[in-house]
This record gives sequence, structure tokens and C-alpha cells, in this order.
Amino acid sequence: MVGDIAADYYLVLPPRRGGDEKRTARRSLWLPGGTGANAAVAAAALGSSVRLYSVVGTDHLGDWLVEAVASRGVVTSGIRVLPGSSTQATILLDDGGRQVIVARGVADRLDEVDPEQIGGADITYVCGSGAAIAKIANAGTGARLVAGVEAGMAGDTGLAGALSMVDVLITNSAGWAMVAGGAAERVTAVETRGPEGAVIHTPRRPDEQIAGIAADAVDATGAGDCFAGALCHYLASGLELAAAGWLAVAAAALSTQALGAQTALPTDAEVRAAAARQSAPRQGRPR
Repeated sequence: MVGDIAADYYLVLPPRRGGDEKRTARRSLWLPGGTGANAAVAAAALGSSVRLYSVVGTDHLGDWLVEAVASRGVVTSGIRVLPGSSTQATILLDDGGRQVIVARGVADRLDEVDPEQIGGADITYVCGSGAAIAKIANAGTGARLVAGVEAGMAGDTGLAGALSMVDVLITNSAGWAMVAGGAAERVTAVETRGPEGAVIHTPRRPDEQIAGIAADAVDATGAGDCFAGALCHYLASGLELAAAGWLAVAAAALSTQALGAQTALPTDAEVRAAAARQSAPRQGRPR
């Protein structure tokens, strides 16, 4: 896994009353997060052996973040400490929904990852930086390359040209709208759609729907990252894309049942039990 690791600061807010701009939080807490770290911990919880390549700052949050992912079984020797602030996300939760505000800090240097350090993996998943995706794709690590792309990466250096070298692209609906014009004929993509499940876009083939899994959602933060980590885990275990995507949808749904991106990450047994309670998707898609 190559991607950011972040400190998530939660503010659970009461409903807005009248025109007063000031609200007092009902609850506040710090939890570990970050798109790369969330995916890494999700895959580790399912049983994969995972190494995370990321960056933290020299502030008080850096050691805590590294220790948090290490305690979940992720190998952290690929995390570098750089001068500056660790990545932080402020997450506002109220009856009107969820708002996430990110201060990237040292995460802007994710593209400094050395592709030569990455070896021996079945899957390399890269997210959080279009330039990092391009760098690793162009280097050719030998592993199956999965890329996580967000709409905000639209202008990242080299991303558009690198997509043809990616084995599987994971994105949400906003990200797919951004890349579809240039990627639809070049790369197999999985578009996540939250509670509605996901869609597999394969060049020159009809789209394939993966139905959502019902869950009593408390907090959807990091659900897409859990999906990515689970998809990588199940692809590495040998499943075809549709079957892996079905289990990844179940994992993502289960991950929303507690506050925090990494709090409710499921085990493989829990994922398979949840998936078994609903009809499985059509099989037979190519890997």
C-alpha cells in the first residue's frame, strides 16, 4: 500500500438552530485515518500481509499514527518521517451529513516514494497522489498494480498517461466522471457508489453492477478505503474481479457501523457471512 496516513479529528455537532453561526460540539475525538492507512489496515484485518509506504511529519501526531497502524498488523518500515506537519482531516458530523476538510501536510511528498523499495508483493495499491501512481506505473514493479483515484487528482503530473499501465482503477462517481473520457477504453475500473454498491467498467464490455449490502451506518468515513483494501486482499487471494468486488462491497458496508474509518473493519469471516445473506453477483468475469 502506498498512500497517506492521517489523524482524523471528529466533531459531532448538534443541529443548527436559527442563524447563529456558533455551535458547540456534542463530542470530539482523534482517530487514526488516511486513505492509504485505512486500506492497509482493512487488508490486514482480512488476513493479508501488508506493508505501508507513507509519510508522517515531525509533529506530535507522527509517532502516534505509525504506532496505530503497526498495532493492527501493518508493517511500517516504509513510513518516512519528514520535516513538517502530519496529514490531518477534520470531520464534521451532524444531522445534515458529513463534511471532511483535509490539511495535507507532508502528504504532498508521497510522490517521493522509491519504486525500487517495493518488491515481492502480489498487489501494489497506490492512492493519495496521482504523481505517485504515475511514478510506480512507469517503473513497473512487477506486482499487479491497483490505483485509487479521486476527482481532486485531475491535474496531478503524469496521471492521465499512467492509467493505461494500471491493472485495476478504483474510484468513486466523482472520480469516474473525471477520468472516464480518457480511461474508459484503456483500463478496467471499479466505480464505488456508496450504499448502492459498485460498477465494474471494462473496456468494450457492458458495465457490471454489484449490488449494495444493507448496513446500519453510523459513519461512512473511510468506507471507500476499506473497499479498496478488501478488493486488493481478495484479488491477491485469487478471486476474479466481480467476486472480489462483491466481498469488498460487503466489507465496506460493515466498516460504517462505528465512528471512525478503522474502528469497525471486519474480518474475512464477517465479510463472507454478510455477503452470504444476499445473492452473489454473476460470476465469470476475467481477472
